[in-house]
This record gives sequence, C-alpha cells and structure tokens, in this order.
Amino acid sequence: MSVGRGRCAAISLALGLAVVLSGCSTAGTTAVDTDGLPGVWTGSGGGRVEFHADGRFSMKGIPAESVDFTWSEPRNGATRVSGAGTWQQQDIDEDSLQLMFDAGGSFPTDEEVATLMVAEDGPPQVLYFSTNVDKPYGYEIEKNP
Repeated sequence: MSVGRGRCAAISLALGLAVVLSGCSTAGTTAVDTDGLPGVWTGSGGGRVEFHADGRFSMKGIPAESVDFTWSEPRNGATRVSGAGTWQQQDIDEDSLQLMFDAGGSFPTDEEVATLMVAEDGPPQVLYFSTNVDKPYGYEIEKNP
C-alpha cells in the first residue's frame, strides 16, 4: 500500500508542478486581436510590419532569425529581411497568426511561412515571431499609436 501512495503522491506532485509552471507564461494562450491588427507594428532595431484589413501585409527590417526558413535561405545572406504576403488567423489556433510570404524581397520562393503569437495581451497587444516551440518568445513587435 505504501508504494501505491508514494506513486500517487509523485504523480500529484508532478501534475501540480506542471500546472504551476504552465502559468508562468501567457505566450500562446491569448487570441490575436485581428480587429486591432491593421496598421503599422514596429520592433527594436527598426523592424516594421504593416498589416492591412484585406489580409495582406508587408514587412522590412525584421531579423532573419525571426523567420524559420524551411525551404530556402534569405537572399544574399541578409541578416534583416523584407517581404510581403498574406496573413490569416488559424481557425483552430486563434492564439497564432500565420504570415504566408510571396516570392520577392528577401524571399526567393513563396513557400515560407512565419508564425506570430501574443507576448502581451495589452492593450495594445505585443506580438512575437515564434520560431521555436521550446522558447516562449522571439522578436517582438508592437502596434504604433
């Protein structure tokens, strides 16, 4: 019986710890406010993303490591990237916004995608480029007033 109680206590402790640790970060738990999205958003070092109500976006000066290049590399080994494309909120994951890049700018193909998630709920919301599920934050952008 003591083995059963010990195992139960260990499981309870592990579950309790998981609940406590999962509350440390709100990243990825708050829905992206798509109604407040249109406009210019900026980040440190001059990064800029402009979202349009029609589902288009353009960006420039975003650190290349903020985009998880899976099918190509930025043109000319750029350390900051620029480009344009479409954005959409996923029906299943309202806490993330997908950026689908058109070919052009720093992107040689139209196969690259970036993910934005909520770093701070605001107002205003602060979004970040998510490239690593094990790292809670990436390059942050905030809407200009």
